[in-house]
Amino acid sequence: MTFTEFTTQFATEEQCRDYLYQLRWSSGFVCPKCGHGKAWQKGETLYECAKCGRQTSVIAGTIFQDTRKPLRTWFTAIWWITTQRNGASARGLQQVLGIKSYTTAWTWLHKIRTAMVNPKRTKLSGRVEVDETYIGGAEHDGKRGRGTGNKSLVVIAVELPESEGKNQLGRVRMQGGTHYGTDKRKQRLHKPFPRSKRNAGPSRYTGCA
Repeated sequence: MTFTEFTTQFATEEQCRDYLYQLRWSSGFVCPKCGHGKAWQKGETLYECAKCGRQTSVIAGTIFQDTRKPLRTWFTAIWWITTQRNGASARGLQQVLGIKSYTTAWTWLHKIRTAMVNPKRTKLSGRVEVDETYIGGAEHDGKRGRGTGNKSLVVIAVELPESEGKNQLGRVRMQGGTHYGTDKRKQRLHKPFPRSKRNAGPSRYTGCA
């Protein structure tokens, strides 16, 4: 979706609310308590069941719940994050939305990224390469990699499709790892991660980034 298409489809708060309504009740309202199919609209996002009186919001249980910002601002954030080829940053999101607080931009970015994860996604398959890197924090005393005590360890598993070109990569999984501090215990660091993220198959463990 181009930005022009986005601004046309979601030009107003009403269009954003209607979109969320269709996602929640694609075949029409259904009360989550009694299953009744008729409701009275009590507010911009709130509906009250005509039978049992249960009130339900179209944003309940979503990343928009309890927000004080316009839905269109949230939708703009989602569009921007999902269209960045080289990844999105909290600083970039802050500039795009004109948000004064960096912390708010970081929180939004984290919420949207979490919502983008498919809970039913399949595990990696075929040949998988596993590596690690350290992120965050300044280096002290010239120490790098495993010798760095103030950085977070991230373990990365990458799917290597056999049918693709030599430099083509498949799906990627990442998670925080346990810092053991010695190369001899590297495989003990890596193995619990790929087993939980991939189906049975060969793995290759590479050096520390």
